[in-house]
Amino acid sequence: MTVLLSLLLVHLLADFPLQTKRMALHKQRNRRILVQHLAVHGALMLLVLAFFVIQGTLSLEGAGLLGGSILVFHALLDASPLKRRVKQAAAYWIDQALHIAAIIALTWLFVPIDWSLSFSRPEQVLWILCFSLVTTELLGHGIALMLAPFAPRLIEAHFERKVTRKEQLDGVSRTVTHEVEDSARSYTTELNGIGRYIGLVERAIITLLVVTNATGAIGFIIALKALARFKQFEDRRFAEYYIIGSLLSILGAILCGLAMRVAL
Repeated sequence: MTVLLSLLLVHLLADFPLQTKRMALHKQRNRRILVQHLAVHGALMLLVLAFFVIQGTLSLEGAGLLGGSILVFHALLDASPLKRRVKQAAAYWIDQALHIAAIIALTWLFVPIDWSLSFSRPEQVLWILCFSLVTTELLGHGIALMLAPFAPRLIEAHFERKVTRKEQLDGVSRTVTHEVEDSARSYTTELNGIGRYIGLVERAIITLLVVTNATGAIGFIIALKALARFKQFEDRRFAEYYIIGSLLSILGAILCGLAMRVAL
């Protein structure tokens, strides 16, 4: 189980925190960028597999075959036309499911895995780290892609109006008309990037509360987040978008928290 969890952690690290936005957007069509992405995966995997070879858990040949198989499958999947043929959100979830399934299957092929739920201390740490990245990164990107078609957009309006007022100069009163340009912004938009980080922190805190069995405090986190968006709730479309996103985020965080408790 330690080898499997270590390789899953490598995948989550290389596909999320260590993958730049440029890599994520262009690796499918640009081979140079794909090679850079695979190099990150390969370097992390080399360190992990070298540790297990030194420890005696894996033979040098077995480690080479396992690492090479995972890397080749990863390259084929990232270069596949899946994202061009399937909607973006569906492609994302299928892609991640195939990556994780391949790592599990290939590891099982080369290394005997103990599927019991009795975890050693290193396995507990690895399990928690994996689900921490799932709740903060994997779920965050997936939910954002699912809601992208429904995301409210910024609406700006510019208009001119005439203002008439009386002025008095040297005892002479006169009427003056001014043209004034006004602008208005709707509240149906989110600050660029801020919503993502709010959701990330929200899921991390909720997961921690579930793990520590302090679920009563989840309501406070939800209320605090809602308070920051209170004025935007006047826009019905934004309110619906916010509620769906929050419910998906909270559900994912709770499930990840429950999964973490399995290892404790």
